[in-house]
Amino acid sequence: MVRRIVTFVLSKKLMFTMTSLHNSAKYRTILILSFLLIYLNTSDNYSQSRAVLFNNTGIGPEERLAVMNLAGIVNQDSSRLYLMNVYETWSYNRTDETWASIYMERGNVQFDTISTLAGLFSRFGSSIAGAVTYDPNRYYSNFSGQSFLWQGEYAVILASLTGRIAFSAAKAQYYGLALSDSVLVEDEFDGDAPVMLPARLENSGLPWNISGMTEEARYLKIVEWGIANLLPRCNPEKFYIREITDFTAAKKMFQVNFAGTGSLDFNSLSTQKADLLEQILTYYSDKNPGSIFHIYGWMHPEPLIQWFAFFGASFHETLLGNLSWHSAFPSDDYIYSPPVVLNPNSINIESKYYVTFVGTEGDASNWVIGLQSGAWLSAERGDIPINWGWNLHLFDEMPFLAKYYYETATGKDGFLAVTSPLGYFYPDLLPADKIIPAQEETRRLMDKFSMRNMYGYKHYAPNGYITYRGKGISNSYNFVRYGEFQTAADCDLTFVFDPQLISQRAVIRSGALFFNHTGDNSFYGDVSDLDAAASRIITNIKKQNKPGFLLAGYQRLRQDDFQNRSDPSDADISLPRLKLLMDKIKADPAAGPYVEFVTAELFSALLRKQSGLSAEQENIPASYTLMSNYPNPFNSMTRILINVPESGEYLLTLYDMLGRIVKEVYKGNLQDGESSLLLDAGELNSGAFVLSLVDEKGRRLNRKILHLK
Repeated sequence: MVRRIVTFVLSKKLMFTMTSLHNSAKYRTILILSFLLIYLNTSDNYSQSRAVLFNNTGIGPEERLAVMNLAGIVNQDSSRLYLMNVYETWSYNRTDETWASIYMERGNVQFDTISTLAGLFSRFGSSIAGAVTYDPNRYYSNFSGQSFLWQGEYAVILASLTGRIAFSAAKAQYYGLALSDSVLVEDEFDGDAPVMLPARLENSGLPWNISGMTEEARYLKIVEWGIANLLPRCNPEKFYIREITDFTAAKKMFQVNFAGTGSLDFNSLSTQKADLLEQILTYYSDKNPGSIFHIYGWMHPEPLIQWFAFFGASFHETLLGNLSWHSAFPSDDYIYSPPVVLNPNSINIESKYYVTFVGTEGDASNWVIGLQSGAWLSAERGDIPINWGWNLHLFDEMPFLAKYYYETATGKDGFLAVTSPLGYFYPDLLPADKIIPAQEETRRLMDKFSMRNMYGYKHYAPNGYITYRGKGISNSYNFVRYGEFQTAADCDLTFVFDPQLISQRAVIRSGALFFNHTGDNSFYGDVSDLDAAASRIITNIKKQNKPGFLLAGYQRLRQDDFQNRSDPSDADISLPRLKLLMDKIKADPAAGPYVEFVTAELFSALLRKQSGLSAEQENIPASYTLMSNYPNPFNSMTRILINVPESGEYLLTLYDMLGRIVKEVYKGNLQDGESSLLLDAGELNSGAFVLSLVDEKGRRLNRKILHLK
């Protein structure tokens, strides 16, 4: 305030001087006052935007932990330390360099580059209270290829709670960090009593250092100690799984590095780890009555993120660095206007095929922070309609990033929330006390970011369905609960990939509009051969009646030169190649002239207008039922009971959980009332399947069945 007053006075003085002085001293006075005025007006900005860029690619694991620990401490209140290639996302290897340039250009950041740890500790010495030490020779791995300093990670948790740096004793002494045998840990969150804990985690008297123990037993022992002593003093709303990061440290989260060995084998996560993880999840659920909590990092096997939802958790993939910087960087009260502006009154449905493509992975920070694997930087962006998936919770945590994407978006960049505004989130699995708060938070994020369309999927459970620790985990949504949630959250349209719903058609469940695509290779479709991909999409287009709607591809978007990278899959595509694919589709003489590629916003608006929000409403007569088969589960043979309100032609088809036709069970006339059909599935493998009954009017009923050999 004083500076603003002085600035105002000097401004008045400068105006007076310019009009009243008439000798050579006038110019010297003007010059001095001008420089002083400029300094006073800009020095606040200057001090806020000056930061350190640490650039030391290739540092060892111990130094890497210390640097992320330090970044977490100094970035808690403002962005002061940016890490270059210390922990960069795998999906785009220019992420750190690109954001550094963006912050300099758009955030008025001036970086001082430091390339040594000694330089960092000298610069930020006043922020460091000392060290928490550990044995740097203690490594553990959950699966082949992983290796982490398990004592080091728990030293980081303890150090982050006490303003210290985790290091070996030798390195701590080398860098002049104060050592102590114990440290007082206070609870800044919800008032748990402070506790004195050991600050030398390598000491032989501690329970995880008893000789003769396996490395896993040692690690689990320190986790148990952490649950008892650190967890109650950590952030009660945020929890981290897997390799620790600067974000974990900045938000003072509790952390475990647990994973199984199999991608779909839930039981590859050992019982002891699962017991500890369930204990932690229960703690957070109890700590957040009537609200959800957030888990960051990653989980292996991936399907277990559904298990987290039963405790009221939303999950966010965050295996990369600099999130402490991004979340601390200030942003003004920016109004997030939608990149695609539509006037519903001016939208007319024509005799066309409306085709859209969705870019995947927006729920993952590797894509949100990784500039959509570099695809956002493509010169082709703005030439073709394409949809980008976003995690709105991460946008909310890191507003400068969100602002950058909104300010640089074009009218052909459609925006979707994936898999929900809350990240990896499954509202049909929530406990009852967390449903309304989750709806309110979903609606708040959609309102803030002007995004009313979503893309949701599951499709991870072995054989379609599994019961894990008493919780049923399915590849399919409970559409009664899911629809109720989407309706309450005011979602316009939810794209889904779910074998329960008919593919490429709008349907309303519990008042919510869904559009499903399954069974036609539009989910992670192979686009390595563009001619073959175009032919496949054209075939699917021609199955539609005009006006028709088609989600032609749910693909991973990549940087323009991604084919020179070693990691792309057949489902990955760059915008230049996507443009070529669109051109090939448009070149088809029969369908091409009627194809219009659109954003999700236009697709949604057209679909809502066409349906009047009554597309395939659940107006099926109550007497039209596909009743439970008996037995279920079954071995080879099962009897299916059907009740139809009128005689006519019916088709009963069996699908697998990917939406592929497995068997035509019955095609022919059924009399009104109850009928019984026998299904012989002896040639099928064990697993979950979907029975689908369709009548002459196109009305469809689905029921899941389980075949066990």
